[in-house]
Amino acid sequence: MSTLQITPISGALGAEVTGIDLAAPINEALQAELDAAFYAHLVLSFPGQQLNARQLLELTQSQGGVGETPYLTGLPDYPDVVPIIKEATEKSAITFGAGWHTDFTFQSMPPSRTLLYAVDVPVVGGDTLYSNLYTAYDALSTGMQEVLENMTAVHSATRSYGPQARMKDQLESMTIVNAEEEPGTITHPVIRTHPVTGRKALWINPVYTLHFSNMTLAESAPLLKYLNDLAVSPSFTCRVRWHPGTLTMWDNRCTQHCATADYHGQRREMLRTTVAGDVPR
Repeated sequence: MSTLQITPISGALGAEVTGIDLAAPINEALQAELDAAFYAHLVLSFPGQQLNARQLLELTQSQGGVGETPYLTGLPDYPDVVPIIKEATEKSAITFGAGWHTDFTFQSMPPSRTLLYAVDVPVVGGDTLYSNLYTAYDALSTGMQEVLENMTAVHSATRSYGPQARMKDQLESMTIVNAEEEPGTITHPVIRTHPVTGRKALWINPVYTLHFSNMTLAESAPLLKYLNDLAVSPSFTCRVRWHPGTLTMWDNRCTQHCATADYHGQRREMLRTTVAGDVPR
């Protein structure tokens, strides 16, 4: 009999999962339960875990294999495990991951999942917000859905990791290596069909999506703004509050997320990994 207890976080997406030790091997039956919950809720938060970097990496491998993590420097012994650290003494209030986005959509095969494990968190603040891109697609009119079905958009890492990007200068406790030359671009569908659920999602984001294919930045800007604003409507979101030992895993194929930058003067340390993805269809 299963010991899993799954409690929804909001009506839109997200669930807290208890009754599992993620440091222990996951058998086939338990993995099937986790997958069912994952595809139903899109974001799963597991409180009370005790994971080191090796165990987090093993967990990531069990969920589909480790994805490529460019620009971010991982741990010396585990380069695929990236420490996300903000010290209490930092001068800037800027936080890594602030601003709504979907991870690494500038890649030809962006991550399918992201795992984030809390080592040290502020007493108050430092939550992560998530939005449901299935729901955003469903909220579009039939006419807009038909228009977007035939559109693609251009994605690039230039704003965050290009030669002129300044994010790394504001994150004193992280090592980010910008591209020496202007990053390339990749084209993805605006409406993505999930490879497992078959559901359609509005698949653009304000960080990596530059413009629609065969359109200029200026021409694309008004519609992109409308779609990005729609995607993070409050009723499409949930909020995860972190505690030491919380592990959260989310589906990058149908969500956006945003780290809150509301804990300046407090320390926060997380460990991040990604699961390899597929070509968006």
